[in-house]
Amino acid sequence: MQELRIKKATVEDLNDIAAISRGTWDGDDYLEKKAPEWIMDGSLYSGGLNGRILGTFRLSPMPDGVLWLEGLRVHPDYRGQGYGRQMADAAFQTGKKFIHRGEAECMEFSTYIYNHESIHISVSQGFRIVNRFIIMVREGIESSGKIEIIEPYHKDFSDILSYIPCGWKYPRLSPEGISWALKRSDIYRNGKVVFVRKKGSDETTPVSGAKDNPDGFFDGAEAAAGLAGDSHSSIILHESNVNLIEKAYKRGYKTWEPVDGSNVLIFRYDM
Repeated sequence: MQELRIKKATVEDLNDIAAISRGTWDGDDYLEKKAPEWIMDGSLYSGGLNGRILGTFRLSPMPDGVLWLEGLRVHPDYRGQGYGRQMADAAFQTGKKFIHRGEAECMEFSTYIYNHESIHISVSQGFRIVNRFIIMVREGIESSGKIEIIEPYHKDFSDILSYIPCGWKYPRLSPEGISWALKRSDIYRNGKVVFVRKKGSDETTPVSGAKDNPDGFFDGAEAAAGLAGDSHSSIILHESNVNLIEKAYKRGYKTWEPVDGSNVLIFRYDM
């Protein structure tokens, strides 16, 4: 196996990056869409061999000194040959340099529980699990519920324990983290239940009131999905919301694959 050349990605890499993205998650991947923006802000890295880009990763600043890792990909034709580990190693070493220079305090990322290779590589690099969530989906929704878009306040996040689900990124619960999430989300109210839905995403998470009124949250989440033109409702819940998770199952929500508890893990590496 040859050594990949790691560098900042450029616009000349876009065609190869698109090929990588189209071969990831059965083509339902965000990398191709986000790559131009990430190249412009200098956060996307590529790994090349013989003039062809085979892999990518992104490192970007988040609130509270977090350096967020995402977009770790390898072209489907080159998986299982050690290039994934090369890209992961390069991402971790690059992130550690930011930390050593005092430009970040730690690295974090989220991943699906069955992404065994990424989890194994991450643990071997010194990452540890710091939080768990569950993503659940209900298909075939028919919602006529009425919700209102609101201007939120930080106090509206009273049910959030430590991290705020915002798509597949999870800012920490802090004034800076809340502000970061609010800029990227639509915020709704259904009665006394407040929930957020990341712009451009189908995932909804409750931030206050859902523990006392689970059906108010589910009705609101499904109404928001209907407004967006979705035929399904996708929700993200912290693993500690056992009662809400049980009620979600009874309402017809399911996980993508059978899980015992959570299916999204948040990892952290710090010095």
